[in-house]
Amino acid sequence: ETKQLIKQEELKRLHKAQAVQRQLEELEERQRALEIFGVKLERELRGESDSGTKDETQMLHEWFELVLEKNKLMRYESELLIIAQELELEDHQSRLEQKLREKMAIDGKSK
Repeated sequence: ETKQLIKQEELKRLHKAQAVQRQLEELEERQRALEIFGVKLERELRGESDSGTKDETQMLHEWFELVLEKNKLMRYESELLIIAQELELEDHQSRLEQKLREKMAIDGKSK
């Protein structure tokens, strides 16, 4: 019964770790897209681009929105990395507890 509970906990951690990994990959993709848009917007602000349709105020507004979104994504990434580290620590603790149970199961003579 204990082994079954341990296995269930390991599976839960595995699923959570996979979900965190997927979210990190999606986050990386979103950050890449923001970076590309940011480079384009920066060129427009510097006047290096041919698009004269947007006024400078609108472009600055978009720039600040971009910076806010990028900061939000960075905070989210930090949270995900902390969750991943917690999962690693939980897994390590579980393995140590299992080793301890195995050592405690050894009969008194062998100790």
